[in-house]
Amino acid sequence: MGRTHALSGATGWLVGCAALTAITEPVPAHVVVAGAVISAGWALVPDLDHPNATASISLGPVTGAMSWVTAAVSRVVSRVTCGCCDGDSDGHRALTHTGAFAVVMGVLLGVAGWRVGAAAGVPVVGVSAALAVRGLVSRRRRGWLGIMVVAVAVGATLAEGGPGWWWIGLPAAWGAWAHCLGDAMTLSRCPLWWPLRVRGCRWQPVGSPRWLRFRTGSGAERVVWVALLVGALGAGSYLLGAA
Repeated sequence: MGRTHALSGATGWLVGCAALTAITEPVPAHVVVAGAVISAGWALVPDLDHPNATASISLGPVTGAMSWVTAAVSRVVSRVTCGCCDGDSDGHRALTHTGAFAVVMGVLLGVAGWRVGAAAGVPVVGVSAALAVRGLVSRRRRGWLGIMVVAVAVGATLAEGGPGWWWIGLPAAWGAWAHCLGDAMTLSRCPLWWPLRVRGCRWQPVGSPRWLRFRTGSGAERVVWVALLVGALGAGSYLLGAA
């Protein structure tokens, strides 16, 4: 579910920052905070290929249109790139649920942040904040204008941090990959290794061992969510102490 995806993205980033702080030197505060926001938001982005997903309803007609385009592109790519299957007929859990998507989007955003700076960083943080709020707090379809106001405010505030936005591709890529890893733990799984062939098919869904898979929204997912929350609180506390 969206809440678990968003939390997995933020937790992974915070844990990574805590590890770097312990091994080398403290990670700048604006990188920690903005990175956690971007990771949480981008952990929902792969589900833009589904019209009713949290990401698709977060900003009303804006993300609704993005969802339609994403699903359409995903359907076309899945049908063109593998002759043995058509992928999901609706485009869900196809192109955006691959490691290749996470890497490509991370590189594109990193280059944009490097070349354009805050003009790229602020919108990325803002939209990510909107997605994160929807994922962690509410999936209601109403109130998207208010969410956009929050997104702009968060993006502008975090833009006051230090110079350089080349790093924004890292949390974006991690967030998208965290989403894929989370889906790989469910019964449906996802095609993590596209465009590589797995058992002769580029869109072969792969996942964790069968005994570790669980149903979306089940009690097992709630256990995962609690574990992620504990990890986020622990990493956050360590970073605050090291600041």
